[in-house]
Amino acid sequence: MLFLTCNLQPKMTVINTMLVALAACALVADLLKPPKQPTFDLYDMCRVSELSGANEMKLRQESYRDMSRWTRLYGIDLPAVGKPGYSGARQDLEVILGRSPDVYVEDEKPDHPVTRNATWVQYVWTRGKLIQFEVLQDGWATVNEEGRKGRYGKYLVGAETEAKRLHEGIWEKAN
Repeated sequence: MLFLTCNLQPKMTVINTMLVALAACALVADLLKPPKQPTFDLYDMCRVSELSGANEMKLRQESYRDMSRWTRLYGIDLPAVGKPGYSGARQDLEVILGRSPDVYVEDEKPDHPVTRNATWVQYVWTRGKLIQFEVLQDGWATVNEEGRKGRYGKYLVGAETEAKRLHEGIWEKAN
């Protein structure tokens, strides 16, 4: 019986290795999928009225007495005005918004909006897609520390990693 156990050990190791590899493939595939848009109330809808740079937008919320505010994309950094990649990032954001500037905003922590210099920092969704994920997937942004730790962190990191691998956007000339 000892001989039989010794002969099965290498076969079990191969099977275990294959199972671990399959699980890893499934995990990677899950990270490359975009996150699902949560359900929003109608009052969460805003309209983009202006873009400032590549990562800030002025939003108008009619449900709040036509309130306007600036919102920055939470969890990612895009090239600043005048820096390499800025025009590509700005153009990509315009394409993502498309002809429908209606967006939904989401705070990292509900009822606790993050603001910096009177600018809200939020996740922004359009047509069921998280704008941050789309910009990262196209290679025009990097995930910052907030984004890595945030609720969509695994998706954002996965999109950035895939863009680097494919040499998209700002990663085009990277090795």
